[in-house]
Amino acid sequence: MFGMNGMDPSSMAQMLMSADRAPLDGLLRTQRGQLSAQKEAYSQIKGKLQALQDAIKSLTTGTGLSSQSASFSAEGYASATVKSGAANADYQLYVKQLAQPDQYSLALDENWTVPSQGLLDITLDGQTLSLDLSTLDPSTGLSGLRDAINQAADNNGVQASLVRADGQTHLMLTGSKTGASQAMTINLSGGNGEAAYTELQTAITNKTQLSGAQDAVIELGGASGLQVSSSTNTFDGQIDGLTLTVTKAHAQDEFGNYTDAPLGLSVATDQAAIEESLSGIVDAYNALVSEVQKHTQSKEGKGAALAGDSMARGLLGRLRGTLSNPPADFSLAQLGIKTDRYGKLSLDTAAMAKLQESQPGALEEAFTGANGLLTRLEADAKPYLDRNGTLVQRDRSLQSGLDRIADRQEALDMRMDKVYQRYLSQFTRMQTLAQQMQQTMSMF
Repeated sequence: MFGMNGMDPSSMAQMLMSADRAPLDGLLRTQRGQLSAQKEAYSQIKGKLQALQDAIKSLTTGTGLSSQSASFSAEGYASATVKSGAANADYQLYVKQLAQPDQYSLALDENWTVPSQGLLDITLDGQTLSLDLSTLDPSTGLSGLRDAINQAADNNGVQASLVRADGQTHLMLTGSKTGASQAMTINLSGGNGEAAYTELQTAITNKTQLSGAQDAVIELGGASGLQVSSSTNTFDGQIDGLTLTVTKAHAQDEFGNYTDAPLGLSVATDQAAIEESLSGIVDAYNALVSEVQKHTQSKEGKGAALAGDSMARGLLGRLRGTLSNPPADFSLAQLGIKTDRYGKLSLDTAAMAKLQESQPGALEEAFTGANGLLTRLEADAKPYLDRNGTLVQRDRSLQSGLDRIADRQEALDMRMDKVYQRYLSQFTRMQTLAQQMQQTMSMF
């Protein structure tokens, strides 16, 4: 609103102050927008690079590159894990027997008490647990003997438990490990003829073997084929690149002849598994390429946020340099990786399968070995993503720039407030002077 002389000092002061600050506000707004756009762009690129690193790490530290799979002709007998170096092959086998520990049952009266003298020796795998019965509380009976065995300092794997059946209590002694070398011997000596000692001695003499220590045995090639044994139910190392775990033995008749057909085991290249293992990495890499290109390539007269910034291009160039330098003796095409003119990747699972067929284990080594493509890509990403990595430092630098602009904006606001007050004072004096002149002229 204008005063009586057609002039509002506040409005005039505000108008002139706004004219003074408009170019400065525009400069700060432009600088703030540029830095904010760069900060957001690098945040997006960092997220895509982190996703790529996570995809690689899940493969290099997890189950590895699944380029082969094992299948069986029947379920329930065995499972298998294929490792690097396995040859594609078909096997026929019988599970002759499973590995098991030694286990004995000693039948004793429920009210049996620990004898005042005696040395109980339990030997397993060449090591002996020696228990001096005189150190036990006689009143604890069977439970005290069980606990003393389980808690003995020189216990080398004997597990004691109590089972009650048919009016008797059975002291069960079980080896903790399987295998033929785990045979158990039980001896008692040093008694003084008391009834409790004699009862324990009788129980040991008449002990019942519930299971005998034995190795797991498979027969490769069918009945009477190549016998392969393992102290556990897992065969690891007997067949290159294959870990086989057996869970059930094949049935045999009274003459030891197998009553069922042999178990078929087939190790073959699994193209679906290859694609599943690597597709996540390819997708993550392509997403990163798209993100970098979006922020570095200007389109239709619109400048990209990172058009003049070399870091993002340098990151992409580093990754592309690694991909263009596959392990010795292989080309990228042989490894089943194709690139298009935009730098995007795609999979050729047929080429991967061909390499796996001709050189078992080569595919895994080329990707996840010490000098593998994925191993080196993960190393390329690390300096950018570390706690004080390149991208973190760039983000801090851009944030510092935004903080400085905020400080300059605050200083500008304070300075412009003073300019406004100066203009307001000047126009107020002018208005007062004009009013005085009008009053003087009205007197004539």
